[in-house]
Order: sequence, then structure tokens, then C-alpha cells
Amino acid sequence: METVKKQIILVVDDSLLICKQIRTALKEEPVFVCEAHTGEEAIEAVSQYQPDMILLDVVLPDIEGYELFGKLKEQDKNNASIIFLTSKDKDEDVVRGFSMGACDYIKKPFVQGEFRSRVNIHLLLKKQKDELARQNKELRTNMEKLNFMAFRDGLTGLYNRRYVVGDLVEEIRVNNEEKKNVLIMADIDDFKKINDTYGHDAGDMALVCLANILEGLCREHKVVRWGGEEFLIVLFDVTESEAWELSESIRKEVESFPIFHGEKEFSMTITLGLHIYEEDEGIEESIQYADKALYKGKRSGKNCSVWYDKIN
Repeated sequence: METVKKQIILVVDDSLLICKQIRTALKEEPVFVCEAHTGEEAIEAVSQYQPDMILLDVVLPDIEGYELFGKLKEQDKNNASIIFLTSKDKDEDVVRGFSMGACDYIKKPFVQGEFRSRVNIHLLLKKQKDELARQNKELRTNMEKLNFMAFRDGLTGLYNRRYVVGDLVEEIRVNNEEKKNVLIMADIDDFKKINDTYGHDAGDMALVCLANILEGLCREHKVVRWGGEEFLIVLFDVTESEAWELSESIRKEVESFPIFHGEKEFSMTITLGLHIYEEDEGIEESIQYADKALYKGKRSGKNCSVWYDKIN
């Protein structure tokens, strides 16, 4: 329990006297101090404890502290602050330590008061950095949730109309002459009758079932709940025949799919209007053409797929 609430300091020094002096200097501080006396022990300790701070001696019996620095960072998942402990005082030694990413450089022998103050300052900075990282992570999570809510339909989980205005336009791209981007506007036939006959809960069930069918058959594409019982399907990199076959597969799957609501069972049909996206038309005009094809299909008897290009 002691290590959970307190910040952890790992002392890496082969001198038992230095380790004792450090423990004495920090005995009144709210920290947990652990020791390692060789490079091998230090690597194991970092992996085990994930300390907040590492006090690293430059000279160890089995490895140089500068070389060990990199090995410790490989095991460090807690972004520990590392302070070099050394009897060396040459400028090049100090510069080398800082250039590797050390946060401080304490010369031995040290004065306890100064040592304690410098350690506490870096522990405080570490705590502040951790809190900032936590807040940033929480902010990113909240932003992801907000973006999901902004661009997703609450009932079906599909993209909503805002997505078309935002990211979808960027995703649609012009391909070679053989491959196209095709917009399909799909609408449940006689949806009001389903609500009137079975209730609005059954209508919601029908929308969810349709959304699941569309997502299942259009995994490589995008499905948008356009509004009410209307759905926009964006097919990327397809030929006209592939688009038509997929539209018909959707229509037939929906027609044969039984929907259970309580003790009642019912089915539904949909009509789909297709249009090949042209960059010079823009997304709004292209959607309007797909919508016109849809209502041509409605006037022609429903439960069918219709190309806008084939409207007389």
C-alpha cells in the first residue's frame, strides 16, 4: 500500500553509503525509496516499480551510467525523471547528461538540504506533468465522445447528416475511368404504416435492423442515416454493375429479413435511388439526383433499385 500513494524513487548506486545518505535525506518525505546496485538490478527494478524518479550513478560496476540511461528508458513506462549522481564535475560530463534527457545533475558528496530540495522540485514537476497528461487524455477522450455524438445517429449508431457536410466530402475522391463513387439514397417503403400498425417502438426496431443490414453489406463503404427512414449509402471505387448488384443485394436482404417485436413479426421493403458522383456536381447536387431516382422508384411501385441516369 505504501508504494501506491507515494511517489517512487529508484536509487541506482553501488555505494551502500550513498544509498544510506539518500534514504536519510528523504526519510521525512512522502516517497518510497528502492535501491539497485548494478545495471542489471536497475533494469529489473524499473520494470517492477515504474518509478517516478531515478537517481542514477554515472559509474557502476557492470556498466556506465550513460549507457544504462538508454536501457532504463526502454523499460520505463512512467516517463520517470532521471537525475545523474556523480563525482565528476567537468562541463562535458554535465552537458552529456543533459543532452541525453536527464533533468538534473547532482555532484557527490552532496549537502542533504540542497539534495532534498532539488529532488522535491523535480518530483513536484513530475506530478504536475502527470496531472497534465491525465487531463489531456481525459480531454482527448471527451473530444472523441463529442465527435462521435456530433457525427453519429443516436438510434442506429450510423453516421448522421453532419458527417456529410464535414468529413465525407473529403473521403469522396475521383478514380480512374473504370471505377466510380456511387451515391445510393434508400428509403423504407410505407414506414408510417409500420408505425401505425405496430407502434413507434417497432418503427425504431425496423430502423435499427435496416442499419445493421446496411453496415453488414457495406463494410468497405459509408452508411449515413440521412433523416427519418431515409439512408444515404456512399460506395467507393465500384463499377456501375457492382453498385447495382450491391443495391439489389441490400433490397433483397431487407425484403426477406423478419423483424420481431414482442409476439408480432413483420417485414419491410425499401426503394433505392442510385447516382454516380461527379466532382463538378458537388455532394449536395449529387445527393439530390440520387433522391430523385429514389422517388422515381417510389412512383414505379416501390421495392426496387433505380438509376438516376435512366430516368426519362
